[in-house]
Amino acid sequence: MVDVGDTFENAVTGERFTWLATNSSTGGAYCEFDLHLSPAAKLAVAHRHPGQLEAFSVLSGRLHSRVDGVARVVEAGEELVVPVGAAHTWGNPTDEPAHVRVRLTPSKLADEYFAAFCRIASEGRANKAGLPKNPLQFAVLLDAHRDEFQLPSPAAQVVAAPVVRLLAMVGRRAGFRADGTRAR
Repeated sequence: MVDVGDTFENAVTGERFTWLATNSSTGGAYCEFDLHLSPAAKLAVAHRHPGQLEAFSVLSGRLHSRVDGVARVVEAGEELVVPVGAAHTWGNPTDEPAHVRVRLTPSKLADEYFAAFCRIASEGRANKAGLPKNPLQFAVLLDAHRDEFQLPSPAAQVVAAPVVRLLAMVGRRAGFRADGTRAR
């Protein structure tokens, strides 16, 4: 469970999350975190949130984004709102750090999703893109959080969703959990 004030770091992607509001603290209404992006922080994998609005408020630095194919640099003092279901990616490919406040509405389990990825990276189990090296672990995470995170292409969803569900079943039997841990 993620609590207000918790901080998680993903050294692979150059992200640090400090939770200001969580799913449990808002009754699921929203979650909010301060996102610190190191210089040259990797771009997030292109994705969409099928039932969540995502708002980015840049407090310092710049956020490079692409929403439904449109590139934009969001400067300090500006906001980027990603509509529900819009394909997007973001990152900090500059040589300066960035500080961004992010809010997902409603929360669903987004806080747990980010915490799991940070846990996996901190234990050396993430690839260079910050994703789980083990495909079974990745499938368990994607399946458990399919309401928060999906591949951007509807065609990819049609093809990938059944495969992910099957791999997730195998992964859960192998002990992988949605929190990024593995039962021994």
